[in-house]
Amino acid sequence: MKRKEKIMAGLAAFFVFMWVCTLVSKSIYASRLPRVNTANPEKKRIEHLVEAEGIVKQGSDVAIHTLPGMRVMKICVRVGDEVEEGSELFWLDKDDLEELIEEKKLEAARLEYQIEDLKENRALDEIERQKGISRAQEDLEATQDKADTALERADKELRQAGEKLDKLDGNSPSVTSDGDRKKANEEYNRWVAQGEQMAATVSGNQVNVAEKEKNLEKVKKEGKEDEVKKAEEELKAAKEALEAAMRSYENYKANPKSQPDFTGEDSAKKAWESEKEALEENMQSAQYGREDALTGNEDSLRDAGRKLEDAGMPGRADSTLEIYQMQLESLKKEIEKYREIYKEGGKVASDRMGTVTKINLTVGERTVDGAAVVCADNEVPYQFETLIPKEQKKYVNQGDAVTLKTPEGKSELEINYLEEDTSGAYRAVVYMPQGKGTLGMSGTLTKAEVSDSYECCIPVNALHQEGLGERYYIYLVGEREGILGKERYAEMRYVKVLDANDSYAALENGSVAKEEEVIIGSDKEVENNMVVRVAD
Repeated sequence: MKRKEKIMAGLAAFFVFMWVCTLVSKSIYASRLPRVNTANPEKKRIEHLVEAEGIVKQGSDVAIHTLPGMRVMKICVRVGDEVEEGSELFWLDKDDLEELIEEKKLEAARLEYQIEDLKENRALDEIERQKGISRAQEDLEATQDKADTALERADKELRQAGEKLDKLDGNSPSVTSDGDRKKANEEYNRWVAQGEQMAATVSGNQVNVAEKEKNLEKVKKEGKEDEVKKAEEELKAAKEALEAAMRSYENYKANPKSQPDFTGEDSAKKAWESEKEALEENMQSAQYGREDALTGNEDSLRDAGRKLEDAGMPGRADSTLEIYQMQLESLKKEIEKYREIYKEGGKVASDRMGTVTKINLTVGERTVDGAAVVCADNEVPYQFETLIPKEQKKYVNQGDAVTLKTPEGKSELEINYLEEDTSGAYRAVVYMPQGKGTLGMSGTLTKAEVSDSYECCIPVNALHQEGLGERYYIYLVGEREGILGKERYAEMRYVKVLDANDSYAALENGSVAKEEEVIIGSDKEVENNMVVRVAD
């Protein structure tokens, strides 16, 4: 019995020892597990708060100008000073102004002399031009006289040749015959008579052509276009008749008939025909001479007319005189402005109320072309400017109501202008009420944007991002059987984020059940399937 009692006591002691060891082991194991905090999904609205700092700037700048090149003696204002209408801005060196005025007066006098020289030269050029026109006109008239003389001589030679031919035609040799000779002579005489008739026709046509040509010249001088056209048509018809008569006469001469064997009569006839042919040739030569005179006259008159036209052409465009006159007028106005400043003793004053924002002057240096002093126009309201980060632009639009907080207090205003900046951010401009703010004042712009209600929202700390991409995942607490009994472990799950702010993230419906626990924090790094300990 004692032996059995000892065995039972030992066995009981062993089981107690094992139970104690199990408890100790389980405590040590649990103490090494990550301790996590959890939360259940809830229904929420996601609020986005846009907050940006900026400064107050002028709504409009006005520039105060003065003439360039004047030496600055004194500057009376600094950037940030408030100026009234008539306030002294800076003083210019009066002695230097006097020297500048004298230099400008000398420059104006030089321009006046140059203008007078140009006027005189233009007058001389016009005189030379008129002289050239007059001489060209004289040359044209002389050429016309020579042409008329040459044509008269040609007409005279043609007329004399025609008269000789007509006289010869009137003294043709006579032939008599009897019997068979009479018949031959009659036939021969008929042939001769035919030739005489043709010659007379040619001569008459030639005279007609000459008369038509004289008539055409006369009509051309009178300058009546209809009569000129009619005279040209009549001359053309006369020439065509002359050419037809001459062709007939040439055909006649090309087929001569043999004279009966009457030596004396034949010799006389031959001599007569020879003389007639010579006269016809002279007449033809005179006709050619007249045509050559007409052609030469046309060429000479055309050349003389072109020279007259060239002489009458206006000179090339030259606006030098007008430019000098405009420069002189501008210079006189500039001198008058210098004198006005000189009368004020070199003082330059403001012509309006404003705040000095920029001074482009240096004492001892000369004024430059551009604004001497730039002022913010106090009559135009100031504006607040700030930069909205690119990722927050989707919550801010032009025309949105915002809250502007400055040292003067809070104001409910709206975004009047919004544009992308070179840095990628967006420049927002808010117009301030009239009389509010000061240049350079700091302020903060805020705008709250509240989304629709989401069914599944979790703390943003529960979100994890995979790599550098847009894929998100969370850890849920699951339960399973382990070596020491039931244990809790981390289960990774990919989710789709619909919206998020600094505190909460909205997930796609169905991503997490309402009763599931989401790990929102841990004292150690958590991995998928890792056993964890949930904090009480």
